[in-house]
Amino acid sequence: MDIEKIMDIFCRLSGLGQESAIAYRSFCETAADYVGFRLSDKVNMHICGGRAEYAAAALAYYRYTLAVLTDGNASEVKIGDITVKSVGMDAVDAAEKLCRDAFDRLQDCLEDNSFVFKGV
Repeated sequence: MDIEKIMDIFCRLSGLGQESAIAYRSFCETAADYVGFRLSDKVNMHICGGRAEYAAAALAYYRYTLAVLTDGNASEVKIGDITVKSVGMDAVDAAEKLCRDAFDRLQDCLEDNSFVFKGV
């Protein structure tokens, strides 16, 4: 997978410029490693390469969103009649859905690592 393509997709998803995104390059690299590990040995990268890079970028974006938007604070605080909600969890939920959708579209290229225990 091309880490520069993954970085470019990550920048578009996050809204960060290339220079700002450098701080999160490790997110893209570890996401690329994870997707690469999950890809089937028999996969044709010409067929699913773009989808694999997009899935890696989506995973990096999800991890970025978790790191940046969730700071351990409550997502909703109510004081008397005043309620303050954090939009951080909405962004995390959206990033998770984006990541899940990207992996769903890549499913035909991934190894089936599921384990099923059946009794006889």
